[in-house]
Amino acid sequence: MPETEEKAIHAENGYDVECTQAGQRRIYGDSYYEYTVKSDKPMREVEEYCKKHVRECSLTAEEYFRDERKGVDSFGDNFRSSYNITDKGNAEYFYKVTSPSTH
Repeated sequence: MPETEEKAIHAENGYDVECTQAGQRRIYGDSYYEYTVKSDKPMREVEEYCKKHVRECSLTAEEYFRDERKGVDSFGDNFRSSYNITDKGNAEYFYKVTSPSTH
């Protein structure tokens, strides 16, 4: 979907979403997808929207690292994407999805 269409869909739903980074920071590195999201909606609602419509991801970074510390069930669990969302104040949020490199 072209970026302008995507922005329009987000706007119709009450969100202003800007992608500030998409891709790897270094060769064979993890991929990072970072967004500034502006909305007057409560943080929990913004989080649910981002997880489903901005960049799909259901595992929080906290859950990912907790699983890593206790030991994962299978090798593939090491390559799950995880997200973090931060309230920056003034109805602005920072949403980041990290996708581990599989190289």
